[in-house]
Amino acid sequence: MDNQITRYVKLSEAVNYYIDEARLTSKEFRRLWVLAFRGLQEIGMDVSWTPKIELLEVNDNKTVTLPDDYLDWVKVGIFNPFGELATLRVNEQLTSFRDTTPTRLSDIASPLGADTNYLQYPAWYGYWDDNGSEHYFGAGSGMVQAGECKVDAKNNVIILDPQFTYTQVVLEYISSPIMDDDYTIDLKVQEALISFIRWKDLQSSPAVNRANISEKTMREREYYNQKRMARKRLKPFRLQVSEQFYREAQTLGIKG
Repeated sequence: MDNQITRYVKLSEAVNYYIDEARLTSKEFRRLWVLAFRGLQEIGMDVSWTPKIELLEVNDNKTVTLPDDYLDWVKVGIFNPFGELATLRVNEQLTSFRDTTPTRLSDIASPLGADTNYLQYPAWYGYWDDNGSEHYFGAGSGMVQAGECKVDAKNNVIILDPQFTYTQVVLEYISSPIMDDDYTIDLKVQEALISFIRWKDLQSSPAVNRANISEKTMREREYYNQKRMARKRLKPFRLQVSEQFYREAQTLGIKG
């Protein structure tokens, strides 16, 4: 006997659950599957999608080409020695001028030259001691970063500053699903998806009487309530995490 706990459900299974509930036939499957896919997109963007992580190569012109399935970005950075993703500083002032051409760097070169005391870079040092060790004097920890970036979704690239020294960047992003794939959804959002199908199935039918309009409103409310519940199930409040944030926020100092 297989006692394995089911944590995920196929999109097609959710459709069949609704077909059984509504006493429909398998002839309705394709139409309802399209509704389910739309529900997958909406619930995914609002609640359930887990970002994909890709290690991407930096182009010679200091840009990074976004993946084909890119929808929206979450984080851009590099890995640090502690196994963390050290994010780049977002600089909306970085120009997108000719960011798809190989000559981008020369096209945006300034006659004033580069500032070697660029505060956001690890190469910037406030002073050196007698042993030749570097120190970040007067610069807060949030100011010392690996570089700067700006996402130009229109041209499908991440723009990096001209002084960026690394050959790869890490991108966490939301990917766009493909219509013909039978996706797997988290069990915690199953009822929200079925509620979406139930609502849209009735919404697409003609409003022949006042009761039909009332039923549509009721199903819409049920869907948004189920989506709210799904968000709570996927991202529950954890006392341990809350206590950790509280402790880390406390300032260590002499108490009077």
